[in-house]
Amino acid sequence: MVAKSPPPIVYIALGLLLLWGGHRAWQAGYVRWPEGISLPPVSLPGLGGGAQDLLLTSGERTLFADSSPAAVAAAELLRQGNLSAAISVLEMGLQSNRNDPEARIFLNNARAQQQGSPLSLAVVVPISSNPNRAKETLRGVAQAQEELFQQGGIGGRLLRVVIADDGDNPERAAAVAKALVAQPEILGVIGHNTSDATLAAAEVYQPAGLAMISSTATSTRISMLGDAIFRTVPSDQVAGTQLARYALNTLRLQRVVIFYNPNSAYSTSLRDAFASTLTSEGGIVLAEFDLSASDFNPQASLQRAVGQGAQVAFLAPTASVAEKALAVARENAVAGKPLALLGGDVLFSLTTLQEGGAAVEGLVVAVPWHPQVPRNREFAQKAAQLWGGQVSWRTALAYDATRVFLQAFSQGATSRSAVLARLQDPNFLLQDGASGEVRFLPSGDRNAPHVLVRVEPGNRSGTGYDFVPLP
Repeated sequence: MVAKSPPPIVYIALGLLLLWGGHRAWQAGYVRWPEGISLPPVSLPGLGGGAQDLLLTSGERTLFADSSPAAVAAAELLRQGNLSAAISVLEMGLQSNRNDPEARIFLNNARAQQQGSPLSLAVVVPISSNPNRAKETLRGVAQAQEELFQQGGIGGRLLRVVIADDGDNPERAAAVAKALVAQPEILGVIGHNTSDATLAAAEVYQPAGLAMISSTATSTRISMLGDAIFRTVPSDQVAGTQLARYALNTLRLQRVVIFYNPNSAYSTSLRDAFASTLTSEGGIVLAEFDLSASDFNPQASLQRAVGQGAQVAFLAPTASVAEKALAVARENAVAGKPLALLGGDVLFSLTTLQEGGAAVEGLVVAVPWHPQVPRNREFAQKAAQLWGGQVSWRTALAYDATRVFLQAFSQGATSRSAVLARLQDPNFLLQDGASGEVRFLPSGDRNAPHVLVRVEPGNRSGTGYDFVPLP
């Protein structure tokens, strides 16, 4: 695509304003861009019960409530078709705010359009419901996209990324999936975020033959969705098994209570995987507690667990009830820590360290990736240089998902059917992912273990506690 003539002077002035302090003023609250500068939601037809408003963009509008001024200004320029001016604004904006995955994706999308004949992927994230987690995933996609640009592309072709927001809502996830399937240039999808959203969307991708790679959804039910559904994150079966065996073989404790959310595919899956391994290998589940119940009482639940002779509490919350799991940890600390604590990856967060503090010291969590594991350090260092700080496992595994697609492209797969055939090949291998080698089982699952980490006193997080990998 040929870039249009330079924009009117108003656009140049806007770009200069952004460079000369607009970003800092916006962060401080002194500048508020009018909402009209972003494009309104696009109404996409053909989505079952009629047209629905969906949030998708490849740069022509921003999707975050706190989108940077550079991204907002560039979106206006891209809407006008002025690629060169948008590239200049985004490049300079990222110099002052490099930790902005939306702007970086917009930049590389503009470069890809300018280069011509881009390769297209979509990434679906929960911008409207969990913007911080959405950004974690987008950083991984953007880093792989940036690396491809630095390498000159694949046969000169760069990567274009369509960003979509499903809000972690299953119904909306299915609608987004239908919209993406209807865009034939999209060769694969990275996402969705939660297991419930992934289960709903997979019902659309599978019959359409559009490959989907989730970097965050872990429910064991996803293993049975079909041969177009893949994951770079290991399933809950892996995490549950590792944690159950840690309780039995390392802690040498057998009597367990489980706290989980029965309304979540993820939480139920993790609970099932943990309980099945525990009970088949000599342990016993004494009781289960519903963290989503309106009358849940952490103090009474802990007292009941201790009264039944429990030795371990397995905490498998969803993000929506994670605070209740932390309340259990605090009650456990008040009682003198009668229960050892084990947990799912939702608890692998700065919030756990900030709000849990000494109460979660000793908590052991199964996570898909950790920057201090030797095989992960190279990516962690590169990511820190690009983004200006440590990244999360969601960033690492989204990077791997993007790299998997790029490897398929580099092997000549430039149609949906060819991409799918590459990923289904039992010999497919990505050797240098953020988390080491990426191989898929026939189920589409990642053939890799989790990392067990423990909360210990430390200074890396700034909270006084850190997640430290177990030897």
